[in-house]
Amino acid sequence: MACRKVGGYKQSLSTSSSIVNCRKPPAHEIKTHSICMVSDFFYPNMGGVESHIYQLSQCLIERGHKVIIVTHSYGNRKGIRYLSGGLKVYYLPLKVMYNQSTATTLFHSLPLLRVRLLGALEHQDVRNVLVQGHVFLNTSLTEAFCMAIVEAASCGLQVVSTKVGGIPEVLPENLIILCEPSVKSLCDGLEKAIIQLRSGRLPPPEIIHNQVKTFYTWRNVAERTEKVYDRVAGEVVLPMDKRLDRLISHCGLVTGHIFALFAVLSFLLLVFLRWMIPDSLIDVAIDATGPNGAWTQRFFSTKRGREKEKI
Repeated sequence: MACRKVGGYKQSLSTSSSIVNCRKPPAHEIKTHSICMVSDFFYPNMGGVESHIYQLSQCLIERGHKVIIVTHSYGNRKGIRYLSGGLKVYYLPLKVMYNQSTATTLFHSLPLLRVRLLGALEHQDVRNVLVQGHVFLNTSLTEAFCMAIVEAASCGLQVVSTKVGGIPEVLPENLIILCEPSVKSLCDGLEKAIIQLRSGRLPPPEIIHNQVKTFYTWRNVAERTEKVYDRVAGEVVLPMDKRLDRLISHCGLVTGHIFALFAVLSFLLLVFLRWMIPDSLIDVAIDATGPNGAWTQRFFSTKRGREKEKI
């Protein structure tokens, strides 16, 4: 992560639908960040990842941050597009390998391509599929948040899931059975859920739904995300040699040196690209953030003009 000072504050450059009830805090309460979200999965696809990125980006924009999205092209949708709220999206001309995944994402997703049940579902059809069952089994080997288990619990299902990534933090213990990422552990967890279901120990779906719907709001998610950026922006940026030493010490002698080699190659590639295309030639996103941003001013001035014409 790189940082630069803007308006007296450090502004971090990080890599990591219409807004409802997104509170705009006073400008003096927060530090502003320039945030870049990178994902293969984004609009015009509409699923859990896409919705999460879009909603979170809009709430962060409302809170005064500058946000851009980097994804691959979708058909004729290439280049730079602006979505509502001044959200700038870069649709890169990268080759898709499988299921809207580029080569990098596909390589990391190979363990997830073993089973195909219903295929891709339209977002509006997810609820109708989920309510047909009683137990939702999630077998992810890697996961950050897993919107699917929140959707399943919201539909009243008992969730059985692997205990990986951020999943243990998503739902309370009474709504999820956590398992090790192994066949035996998943079978045991599934049997436990079936026994609870048959014995009537599971709460009714409407009670589960009413409990889950209070857990997350996009305003709350944006505020918690903002705290992460604030903490990271305050950390010391290590020089390259210190980063390599940390990679080797944390990842082991062999793996650490392999990761360090990739880090050096990536750094040299970045230096080469910045030499080929200097920062001064790169288009800067419109500062559309906050209640006084350019995008908001343009919207309300146009709206006032139309109202005057009607009068």
